[in-house]
Amino acid sequence: EKTLDAIITEKVGEYRVELIVTDTSNQLKANMIFTVVVSVGIEYGIMVLHSAQDSSDVDFITTANAVPVAGITPKWLKHMFSASTGSKIAGAPRFVAQERRSQTTQNWLTVGSAGHMARVSGSDFSLLREDKALFRRSDAMIDPQAFMLLGNGYSALINAGRLHMYTTVYETDALFSASVPGDYELAPYLAMGSYYSVVAAVYDQKHGKFIHPASLVGSMIDFVAPPDTINPPFDLRNIGKDMLYMDRGFNNYTHAFFKDKTGGGYWLYVINFNTTDNGTLAISANDMSMLPEISTAKFFQASEQGYVDLYATDRKIYAYNYQGTNTATLAFDGFPAGETITCMKIYKPNPNYNLTAVTGWILYVGTWDGQKGKVYELQLNALSGQINATPLNVFDGFGKVADISAKARGAGTY
Repeated sequence: EKTLDAIITEKVGEYRVELIVTDTSNQLKANMIFTVVVSVGIEYGIMVLHSAQDSSDVDFITTANAVPVAGITPKWLKHMFSASTGSKIAGAPRFVAQERRSQTTQNWLTVGSAGHMARVSGSDFSLLREDKALFRRSDAMIDPQAFMLLGNGYSALINAGRLHMYTTVYETDALFSASVPGDYELAPYLAMGSYYSVVAAVYDQKHGKFIHPASLVGSMIDFVAPPDTINPPFDLRNIGKDMLYMDRGFNNYTHAFFKDKTGGGYWLYVINFNTTDNGTLAISANDMSMLPEISTAKFFQASEQGYVDLYATDRKIYAYNYQGTNTATLAFDGFPAGETITCMKIYKPNPNYNLTAVTGWILYVGTWDGQKGKVYELQLNALSGQINATPLNVFDGFGKVADISAKARGAGTY
């Protein structure tokens, strides 16, 4: 039969395939050459960065719960980075993140580990560039710690405690220049909400204060001092604490979690970086010191839908009502014996076209039992912080899960 039925095992890319047909009665041959594009069906879903034996890989998962969109089918595509590039990413894993901007062709994924960084296509996961090819300077140090496409369109990288940035929709020009000048050492966290004049709000762990670039090519500067006529809940120029995490929360405010340098004080500072800096960006300082098991909390997340945040210990997840009672209640404690939490992320695809009904209402948790990793898909009440006891899905067979990131649609104008 004149039918080609063969499994294509090549890496992602475009190939010329030759079909040769032989007439067995007289050995006459006929051939045809055609194009085959090896691609991966990745649009909406989550990316899971997981490691084993000092190297990492990325899986892609789509579920009907997270993506209730016609034409998008559930799937689990394993080991996509190594399948596309031919090898895993070396070094301890740190992050996986998406750069997707509406109404443009910008659709890239960035994977970072200790000593390595790679950018791949958000459509087929093909390698675009890696390591020093992502920088304009050949002497760049490769020590990526955090990366994010901010809400103002700037792409921000914290690399060896320094801030690097660019803003462009063209991949060939999406290269990091030298770090923003200044005497600082950043905590490895970024938050999406930042006004254009703020550029990128970051925390200087060395001097215990928030700082930001004066411009894309300017030096690091302090935020404006509070006016004498007000008594702010805190001064962005004098925090003096160790940052534990930073996330985007309700009203597009930034939620910064801190621990006192001495003693047992824990804090949630809420800040509005999404406006002009006029000295009044501090919204509230919330004392978390008396919350249950807060001294053993390792993971934090902020809800974008209501006045509740999450924190997790090795095995328990708590819902923290910071606006009202300033108390926390146990939200989930259903992991099997022997499993410990290694990652916790609220589902926040951006842009979230077609996904507004589920954005913020699903929680993904990675666990590790000493041999293999799992990813739990949990139904989250984004208003109360409570979590259904029965998981929506459990995915088993990962390495140790280091990061989970939402992936938005990468085709069309959205």
